[in-house]
Amino acid sequence: MNQVIIGLSGHIDHGKTSLIKSLTGINTDKMKEEVQRGMTIDIGFAFLDDNITIIDVPGHEKFLKNMMTGVSSIDIALLVIAADDGVMPQTREHLDILNLLGIKNGCIVINKIDLVDNDWLDLVKSDVSELVMNTFLENSPIIDISAINNLNIEKLKNELIKISQLLPRKKDS
Repeated sequence: MNQVIIGLSGHIDHGKTSLIKSLTGINTDKMKEEVQRGMTIDIGFAFLDDNITIIDVPGHEKFLKNMMTGVSSIDIALLVIAADDGVMPQTREHLDILNLLGIKNGCIVINKIDLVDNDWLDLVKSDVSELVMNTFLENSPIIDISAINNLNIEKLKNELIKISQLLPRKKDS
């Protein structure tokens, strides 16, 4: 299998870094300022397994350049949306960037499902489906998780591995 790069994207505070920690056990926020502010500033890396690298990118609009650097080489996009916030401005912006970069494979995560009831979650899912209509994510799986409570993390991990295995082999340069 090729080395596969999965890039997380989404609005600030939607739980991208917590999700990576749940998947891999690694906190990708390394800088002192990131830890103090509780906000990703620079791109971070973790490994899901020997063949899959996960890139954490900033969600804040001030760090859009760092986000673009992080997603420019990804094979699979993982769009993270918090259930309690739903689709936000950087969610849309990040999806637009992923589309412009020609990303072809992805998965959608609705995080923080432990903070909302089922009716609200259904509304968020409806908004997400509308958001991704006519994009590369239109037919992608949507997985509900709670990174903090490790709810459905194994299901997500298995889905990411499955998507990775379906990618065409990269040609050696």
